[in-house]
Amino acid sequence: MASIRKLESRAKPWQVRIRRKGQEFTEYFRTKKEADAFAATVEADFDKWSKLLGGELRRHTLADLIDRYLTIHQGKDHNLPSRLAWWKERYGKLLLSEFSSDTARDALAGMEIEPVARGANPIAPDSQPRTGPTINRYKSALSACYKAGIDRGWFGLQSNPLTGIRARKEVGNRFGRSLEDGERERLVAACERSTYAGMGIFVRLALATGARRGELVKLEWRDVDLKGGSILLRNTKNGDDRRVPLIGEARDRLTEWAKVRKLDDPRVFPGSTPTRPPNLERAWSKAKEVAGVENLRIHDLRHSCGSYLAKAGASAFQIAAILGHRSGPGLTARYVHLVAEDSRALMESALSGITRNR
Repeated sequence: MASIRKLESRAKPWQVRIRRKGQEFTEYFRTKKEADAFAATVEADFDKWSKLLGGELRRHTLADLIDRYLTIHQGKDHNLPSRLAWWKERYGKLLLSEFSSDTARDALAGMEIEPVARGANPIAPDSQPRTGPTINRYKSALSACYKAGIDRGWFGLQSNPLTGIRARKEVGNRFGRSLEDGERERLVAACERSTYAGMGIFVRLALATGARRGELVKLEWRDVDLKGGSILLRNTKNGDDRRVPLIGEARDRLTEWAKVRKLDDPRVFPGSTPTRPPNLERAWSKAKEVAGVENLRIHDLRHSCGSYLAKAGASAFQIAAILGHRSGPGLTARYVHLVAEDSRALMESALSGITRNR
């Protein structure tokens, strides 16, 4: 039978204690209504809840769930492991039976005021709380773990504590913006003086090719044809390889960069070790601060490239082909391939001078 009583000085004062078949379970709730509902549910199917409350949920932790999920994760989101690492570091020791919707809600609320250090110093001037869209991604990352666990029957999971928690509002222009001429010149100049030596070349390439951040981060020297003037972007977001012309200042600077490349790392933009990605965020944030440019993401360099092409008279089809889109009315893979092959003259006209410091 279940006994329900109210305790003082607790965030969840209503205690439900159930004794049956030599077992005892105790749970706490904010309201008596929740306590009554829980007691009725358990007593209606005691055998199932005996397994859940006294079994795997009380033996396994949130860290166990996260580790299990990472063994089967096949997505392309390279930031997901770091987001899950945040959850694991702070809440990984909690038993799955202890991690509730209230815990998740409080954690997400804390992100809104928790500063994110842009370097080794946690009180650096450019530290700032996470934005609403970023918090939503942290929520989605952990929610994916629970969804996988429920679908695959891990640890006796029956519910997802992230369900029902409202997403943060997407503030500002979710589709990004383009750099103005003065901003672009200041930003490129600041990136040239960055602590990450390749930052200036990275920004020039992004502006002159419209390549995505991930496509450039994994670009290798074997896919750079300096003589022919092109780069091959492999396994892009659409699953295809895409060859893009190298033009103007971007080509010249990449040629210089090749002369001082790391011989033990095949990547054009190496990290501190051959297995680590480059730390672009820190260099990007500092360059924006120096250049006085606000509300700009690395992905907005791609938007800027498309904007420059449009101003030069390129059609929507031509822009889509150059940027590697695979959707849109009449936009077939065959058309995209043909336009991309004939895009050099257009890109030379529209983009060759945009990254030149004046």
